[in-house]
Amino acid sequence: MDYLYHILVVICIYSILATSMNIVIGLAGMFALCHAVFYAAGAYSSAILTTMYGWPPVAAAGFGVVFAALLGSATALPALRVGGHYLVIITLALQVISVDFLRNVPGLTGGPDGISGIPRIVVGPIVFDTAREMLFLAVPVAVAVYLVCQRLGHSPFGRAMRAMRENESAAISIGKNALRLKLAAFALSAGFAALAGSLMAHYIVFVSPHSYRAEETILILAMIILGGIGNFTGSVLGALILVLLPEAMKFLPLPLGTADLLRNVIYGLILILMLRFRPGGLLPETSNLGKRSARGGESRPEAMAITAFAAPEGETTLSCEGLNKTFGGVVAARNVDLALPARRITGLIGPNGAGKTTVFNMLTGFLKPSSGRIRLRGEDITDTPPSQIVTKGVARSFQDLRLFRRMTVLENVLVAFPRQRGDNLVRSICTPWSVDAEDRRLTARARQILAFIGLDHRADELADNLSYAEEKLLVIARVIATEAEVTLLDEPLSGLDPNTLARVLPVLREMAARGRTICLIEHNLEVIREVCNEVLYLESGEVAAKGSAEELMNNPRVLENYIQ
Repeated sequence: MDYLYHILVVICIYSILATSMNIVIGLAGMFALCHAVFYAAGAYSSAILTTMYGWPPVAAAGFGVVFAALLGSATALPALRVGGHYLVIITLALQVISVDFLRNVPGLTGGPDGISGIPRIVVGPIVFDTAREMLFLAVPVAVAVYLVCQRLGHSPFGRAMRAMRENESAAISIGKNALRLKLAAFALSAGFAALAGSLMAHYIVFVSPHSYRAEETILILAMIILGGIGNFTGSVLGALILVLLPEAMKFLPLPLGTADLLRNVIYGLILILMLRFRPGGLLPETSNLGKRSARGGESRPEAMAITAFAAPEGETTLSCEGLNKTFGGVVAARNVDLALPARRITGLIGPNGAGKTTVFNMLTGFLKPSSGRIRLRGEDITDTPPSQIVTKGVARSFQDLRLFRRMTVLENVLVAFPRQRGDNLVRSICTPWSVDAEDRRLTARARQILAFIGLDHRADELADNLSYAEEKLLVIARVIATEAEVTLLDEPLSGLDPNTLARVLPVLREMAARGRTICLIEHNLEVIREVCNEVLYLESGEVAAKGSAEELMNNPRVLENYIQ
């Protein structure tokens, strides 16, 4: 019976490891291969502090969690600038370096021989010195970690992390702070892994570098891929299967040592087969948003879906002066002066390569101007990060849409609301009632926006299932949800049929009527003529002409170089 208890304890510990790694891999979409480092940080912190300095096991475990969280945050820093294969290489290098460190500092870590004689965990009169008693500690800890991760996965914070996973620049464009999200993901994941390491260290009363090699990270990764990337229940299932599998193989009539070698082959085959035939794992990522959003919520007329602003008509909201941008010897923007008035729609036209999108990128912080200043209601925002520019009141769309395709239509809109209480990690965990109340209210509002746009019937479908015209509508809905006073739309109407245009154009007019400042890049001159109050013509990176649509269409320079 003790053997069964032992297996259950190991399953609990590996379920913590798999669940915690799934925060980074599945929820945040950062492929990092250093999870065993955080596992080791918790184990060695407990071992060193209890055996060398006499700390109580619980205090030592707490220190390990904090230390690993800080180490995880430091690990996230390279992730801010690199991704994909580069992040894999960086984190794998950290994994290798860490094991070498544990082996080569015997005075602290015991070197290759590790540290033995680690004391058992003691809570009051209870000493967790057997597998059966340890199970009574491991189960509630594993359940608590699972519930916290589940909570985060379906909170606004988790939604923001999934948005960053889907498209980081789009997440930034709706005001999400990529730095904060990445740091939080790594810190939380590392802290939980350290907790598992401390439990294991005090359970087997021994640690050594051999237990925290790259193979351990690969094993945890295999649990995630098998169970389901982004699905925390799948992480537990994957841990259950891959802990039981080698134990079951011990009962097969195999030569000594063959079982260990065969186990690695089986792990590899599982990874290959899952990635080939079921890349989502046994339990693919799902959303419970539809169930939650059906409860309660504030009900208001669809016409109120667009936030109203009190700006007087014609008052300049966003402006730039002498804006220049060069890439080496290439001039993308030259002395651009722009003043966008409230309650009006300004058009930006010009041939491909004229610098229209470059101007948008500078106005929203995605590109830093080589010179010139940008002001929002008189405040200089030239050097403001793009996520903060959104919260100040300037939102934009992209020419290539950049939807969050593996999120539902409703989630695409819901994630864009600014200053959500649940965007804060601590609030999501510690004050779930207030976060859920706000989330229900915002969900109802998101449905109003979708109804206003005409997408309410697709709210609970994945954005990837929309038609091209519906994707364009969803982009506008997401921009509306940011509640930004200034809206910059990069070719929002290109490729739309007349029927869809007839649905979109009144939306743009209504947005302007409710006080928004709108600037749109568009090549359809009939649309420009119909909705724009003023039009600017860009050529070779500079404003070559401006006026009404009729004036520009009769301008000889525009006629010669653009229209004809």
